[in-house]
Amino acid sequence: MNKKRGKLKIFLGYAAGVGKTYAMLKETHEQLALGKDIVVGYIEPHDRPETKRLIDGLECIKTIDVHYKGRVFQELHLNAIIERMPECVVIDELAHSNTPGLRHEKRFGDIEELLNRGVDVYTTINIQHIESLHDLVESITGIPVNERVPDWMIDRADEIQLVDLEPSVLIQRLKDGKIYAPERAKQALQNFFTLPHLIALREIALRRIADSVHKRIPLEHAKEHILVGISSSPTNAKVIRTAARLVQSLHAEFSCVYVMDDSNELEAEDQERLQKNIELAEQLGGTVVILRENNPSAAIANYAKISGVTKVVLGKTMGKTTWFTRRKLTDAVNAFIPSIDLYIVPDYENAQKKSKRKEIDFSLQWLDFLKMICIFTCVALLGMFFQYLGLSESNIITIFILGVLIVAIWTTSWLMNIISSAIAVLEFNFLFTQPIFSFEAYHKDYPMTFFIMFLAGLLTSSLAKKIRKQEQTAIYNSYRIETLLDANRTLQSAKNVDELMNIGCQEMIKNTQAPIMLYTIEQKKIQNAAYFPCSHLTTQQNEHAKKKLMNSNEQAIVQWCIYNQKAAGQTTNIFKDAFAYYVPFSFHDEVQVVLAITFKQQQPFSKFEKQIMYAILNELMLSYEQFYLLEENMKVAKEKELEQIQSNLLRSISHDLRTPLTSISGHASLLKTAGTQLTNEQKYTLYEDLDYNANRLIQLVENLLAASKISNGQLSLHIHEELIEDIFQDCLEQIAKHSERSIQVDIQEPNLSAKMDVRLIRQVIYNLLDNAIQHTEPHCHIYLKAYKENGLIWIEVRDDGQGVSPNIKEALFHPTTFYHLKQHDAKRGLGIGLSLCQNILQIHQSELHVKDAIPHGAIFTFSLEKGSGI
Repeated sequence: MNKKRGKLKIFLGYAAGVGKTYAMLKETHEQLALGKDIVVGYIEPHDRPETKRLIDGLECIKTIDVHYKGRVFQELHLNAIIERMPECVVIDELAHSNTPGLRHEKRFGDIEELLNRGVDVYTTINIQHIESLHDLVESITGIPVNERVPDWMIDRADEIQLVDLEPSVLIQRLKDGKIYAPERAKQALQNFFTLPHLIALREIALRRIADSVHKRIPLEHAKEHILVGISSSPTNAKVIRTAARLVQSLHAEFSCVYVMDDSNELEAEDQERLQKNIELAEQLGGTVVILRENNPSAAIANYAKISGVTKVVLGKTMGKTTWFTRRKLTDAVNAFIPSIDLYIVPDYENAQKKSKRKEIDFSLQWLDFLKMICIFTCVALLGMFFQYLGLSESNIITIFILGVLIVAIWTTSWLMNIISSAIAVLEFNFLFTQPIFSFEAYHKDYPMTFFIMFLAGLLTSSLAKKIRKQEQTAIYNSYRIETLLDANRTLQSAKNVDELMNIGCQEMIKNTQAPIMLYTIEQKKIQNAAYFPCSHLTTQQNEHAKKKLMNSNEQAIVQWCIYNQKAAGQTTNIFKDAFAYYVPFSFHDEVQVVLAITFKQQQPFSKFEKQIMYAILNELMLSYEQFYLLEENMKVAKEKELEQIQSNLLRSISHDLRTPLTSISGHASLLKTAGTQLTNEQKYTLYEDLDYNANRLIQLVENLLAASKISNGQLSLHIHEELIEDIFQDCLEQIAKHSERSIQVDIQEPNLSAKMDVRLIRQVIYNLLDNAIQHTEPHCHIYLKAYKENGLIWIEVRDDGQGVSPNIKEALFHPTTFYHLKQHDAKRGLGIGLSLCQNILQIHQSELHVKDAIPHGAIFTFSLEKGSGI
């Protein structure tokens, strides 16, 4: 049985010393008195007598000693708590950063794991440690806070209890030495613990509690949608937090957009900062969207229009604007979407800093010089040829500009654009202007000609370089789209989940060029591990990777993913030193599969390769969910169909039972009440009718018993070789007991025999004959025939009645088929007779067929294996 997620209760304070830990321990004693299995996992070792006294009498899990840089730190012993598995655990300081080497970087990761395992948690936190309030608190106190908790952790709390205390009382407690030692208390009173600071922090805490309460109440009015821009700016984190606070207060939808400009590559420092800002946006509950566009303002505006954004939050550097400065992003966005509210977060810190110019590749290579010399030699020769033909100088100038363009396309350095433009002017001056073979120019128009020629060459070469770079970006994008389309097409070809995962693993191997392990999970345990080797590695390397993935440490990470339903391993903050990246695939809060993706150890993945890998992984996860949803829908549809089958079957059986039972009951009542008044002939008729209906009931019960045995797999076959003539004779004698209808028999040749279970085949023939009698008029003829064809014995039951309607032929052998061949025959149901015949013949490796007789009627046929004597 799956255990539910544990409940989280947070004791929130606006500053240290308000009594969070005291209130939490007091609550712990109350729960212990009520019989709750509650233990203490970790309490911050403050020298506060009241708090220490409350720890007495409580079961405490021993902390773990962690050695780091020559020191020993006491930390929460997560594994010991999991082994103890209490109903509830008390853990102080939610925002604490764990010592490096532990499973999680932050304590809230430990608490999240315990909650996922079904353990309730009590914990404490101060308001300044909440991520979205970091900038606001820092602006009030002037003190940065490094230990922070993402807002989603606070929002997921089942209960938040505000531990409040008057600021003046808190200051007095600090002065009395009840919070810190005298030296530290004196310093705190001068910095953090001032009355204005505490009043402001208390107000923020009260407001945050109110927002949390309101967030749980569904709003009837239209929901706000807030969009914030993400960038690599040092102050973008402040912009994101401001937007998050706005989202919190308005209970709005939160979107975060980063516009990727392919023509502008970020430095390593900016790339790292950008990644942190994206992670911050995700932590604060934002949906991150990455757009590819050279015009950020247009991209943000278009996305805002399409997504129904009501408010946009952007940062703005507050510096002087001059006539030559580029238009600000905020102004451009406002011009595009004047109807949407724009919130600007000012950035005074970077106002005086010069913007970092884009680095241009000015490096020179001898190969580029050689290419340029070859090109301009050809250009000079072509120019001389044009001059020989008598063409004007403007045509020769065009040839030189073309040469500059070719140099720009064929070389790599931006500096070659300037050099080639200058060389073109000098070479043209030297070879084609008077006096020739001199750099002097006598005509007054030449200086302007040279300047325009140089400028045209420089502009065209720069444009060529830019187009070349855009072409390279387009090739990357095209390859990415083609790869994803190919992966999607391949994944869509899968017919079941197992095939889907196999195809997905092969696609991932093609991208990562490294082996993959697929773990199948049942009941939160690894049931099977399928290893997919990489063809790019040697057999020895593949075996080494397989051993690594199968060791106990890596298996423990898989188990962690199963319980926490989160990715872990390489590229994550959990088990960073793992050999692989582990991704769980969940459905209905149950992990079904864990994928272990190894990485190339010699060289790290490029940014482009990572994008492709994660995109394919997302495609695989979506396809996986679609398969499980499809299976779930099919299961629901099948259950619904089974319910319908059961209902129809009960109606059909009750219909077939009611008719003979009503007749038997009526005849018995008549014989009982008026038996002395009836003649012998009348009594004989009643007795015959009683016998007929009793036989029908017996036949129906035998059919039901046989059908039940077949469906349960309890029916055993006794195959023997039997004469067809004997089987026909037995069936006709049984039919004659309750029907005077004439049945014409035709056996193609004497001593015709077949291999069968005689009891079951006799029941099939009897059901077919009885069906023909019940659904044809008394004057209609019925034929029973046996003949040999294609090495098989065929048995045929034919009548010349009205036949079977074409629209029910396909469902004729279904157990719930219930139809009426004639209006006056509405009292008779088809029941399960034909369905039983089909099942019996199927276990004989045969099948019952129906077709129309000519000119009218129905023919039922089936085949049996011929006897050895034929």
